[in-house]
This record gives sequence, C-alpha cells and structure tokens, in this order.
Amino acid sequence: MAIFEPTEENISKAAELILNGELVSFATETVYGLGANALNPDACEKIFKAKERPHYDPLIVHIHSIEQLTEIAEDIPQLALKAATYFWPGPLTMVLKKKNCIPDSITANLDTVAVRMPKHPLALALLKKANVPIAAPSANPFGYLSPTTAEHVESQLGDKISMVLDGGECECGVESTIIDFTKDIPQLLRHGGIPKEEIESICGLVMLGKAILEQPLAPGQLASHYSPDTKLVILSQNETPDKSLNYGIITHSGLNKDLRDSIYVERISPNGDLKEAAHNLFSALHRLDNQNLDIIYAYEFPEDGLGAAIMDRLRKAAFKIS
Repeated sequence: MAIFEPTEENISKAAELILNGELVSFATETVYGLGANALNPDACEKIFKAKERPHYDPLIVHIHSIEQLTEIAEDIPQLALKAATYFWPGPLTMVLKKKNCIPDSITANLDTVAVRMPKHPLALALLKKANVPIAAPSANPFGYLSPTTAEHVESQLGDKISMVLDGGECECGVESTIIDFTKDIPQLLRHGGIPKEEIESICGLVMLGKAILEQPLAPGQLASHYSPDTKLVILSQNETPDKSLNYGIITHSGLNKDLRDSIYVERISPNGDLKEAAHNLFSALHRLDNQNLDIIYAYEFPEDGLGAAIMDRLRKAAFKIS
C-alpha cells in the first residue's frame, strides 16, 4: 500500500479502484475509512477480511448527497430528512430501512442500513467521482484504535489495501454519532462527533441506547472496542497511578504536582476544550501504545457535549471480555 496526495488524478484513480471492486482508504472528518463499493458484496467482503471484522458488525455506507439517500434507503421519516438537512455533510450516521440494492452481508442481515454524508472535501470528492455509495468502516484492525492519519492506516493495514488518500489529520478525531431513526423516538446508538444535546435541539427527544455484545444494530456499539494493545485504566481526578509500573497518562488538564515529571504524558486539551480533546484522543493513544508501557491511565473527562463521546471511547478501550 502507498500513501497518495489528494490530487484530482489520484482521486480519479481511487474511484476507479472502488468501481473495480478494490479497497481504498481515505480521510473523513471523523477518522480514516476503509472503503469499498457498497453495492458490490464481493468488494465489501474484502473489508471484513482486511480488518478481520466479524460479519455481525454492520458497516456504515457513505453518500455524497441527500438525493442519493433515496437510492439506498426507504420509508425515510421526515425527522430523519430534517436531521440530514441540518447536520449533513457532517459526523451524523442515521440508521434507516434499507433498499434491496444494499447487500445483507454489510448490514449483518438486518433490514436497516447505517448511512452518512461525510464533511471532508476529499471524501466527498471521491464519493462524487465514483458515484456509488461507499461502505467504509474505520481503516484499522477490528477492535483496535481508530486511525486519524494516513500513517496510522499504513502502519496498521500494511499491504492489505490498494491505496490510501492522505487528507491530513482528521478534524473531528472520533467517529460519527449514530442515531436510529426507525424508532418512534430516535435512539442514540453511539456517541460521536455531534453531541446528543445538539441533535435534540433539532430533532427533539433522543433516547439512549446501550452497548450490545451480540448482533449490534450499528458499528461501534460493542462494549469492547477502540482498544490499544496496552492495558488501559480510567482514573477519577483524585486517583493516582501505580508508580511501580511503567505507565503513560492521558489527561485533559493539569496534573498533580508529583506526576508532572512523568515521561509519557499526553495532555490532549490543556485548556479543557472538548473539541480539541476529541481531535487528539486517538493520536495520543497511538503514541502511548507504541511506548512498550505496562499500562495507560486515562483521567475522566466531563461528560457534557463531546465529553460523552470521549468517555465512550475510553470505556470501550478499557473494557475487556474475560
């Protein structure tokens, strides 16, 4: 696999690969995706193989316009169209009833499809050039840390894919918010780049879903996910690390005086800006995971706004099924 600059020529080459049933990684505003033609089951099967992803975990389908939504979804509620008009392009994924053109293999045999329109200009350019919906989960081995740079993709997937289009570091840094609009009251299935409160300001009440260990309704809904190889433990603000261990720290603010000399410290938002913290979270975890540490400690974040998405990722990174 090689990293390519986002030139018009390379975008055309990537679109041709997609149409020929190959895999392409590309930047979105959330994380880097691993894309295949969503209408081609054989191409999408390559995603599952490259990521070693179980087939019970459905894929998100990406489109370039609201008009394209009617090609892959049906019985679309007016509330979903209102949300799409307000939040798209952007980090909102909607679960809707799918049309038959969407293969069952990418929806875990469910009658629904998770779909979004990304905001990143590179992703939109590729989608428009290919002019097919593109299934694209995060471009990483299943369950591992999501990639927010082209280099993350290259180091994790190596030669398993044809090319990666380098769109720089992802602006948002955490995956999209997922809302199920097939319910009478929309249900939040995954915290992400748009806070629940912001969605409710447009759509009204949104109910909270929960982690599902089997047959998830949408990507990222498993209790264990986004995990570094290094053990991760979440600390409250008044807890301290075990200093007998070789440890790293993720924090969004200052540290206790006796911890300031720790070698491996990632202050992902010194000023307490949750948008900045979300942007830096996965890059910080990647850096710490490469330091051969005994353990990574992450201090709790306030769970308002994007803090809910950050804590969702940290809890899933810390969760291990015994």
